[in-house]
Amino acid sequence: MTGSKFSGLRAMREKRTQEAEAEAPAPSPTAVPAPPPLTPEEPRRRVGRPPGKRSDPNYQQVTVLLRANTYLEVRKRLLDERKEVSELLNDLLDEWLKR
Repeated sequence: MTGSKFSGLRAMREKRTQEAEAEAPAPSPTAVPAPPPLTPEEPRRRVGRPPGKRSDPNYQQVTVLLRANTYLEVRKRLLDERKEVSELLNDLLDEWLKR
């Protein structure tokens, strides 16, 4: 037995690729328009979600143990205010440090 157990599959794939290339005419280089160059005024937009607090070096993740009922009530109130628990804790700790 010569070669790997997948060498036959590789040979079939290469044969199909060569046949497809022989049948399809080569695209002319003038058929594809060049993309317009980016001007300095147009910043490139990143794909995906914007970076959050986890990737911000000014924030550090900590674990806090709270009573379940207290945490539930806090989350309910903060939902109405469109605020996060981390923002509330940060504000409260900043006020505490100012004393």
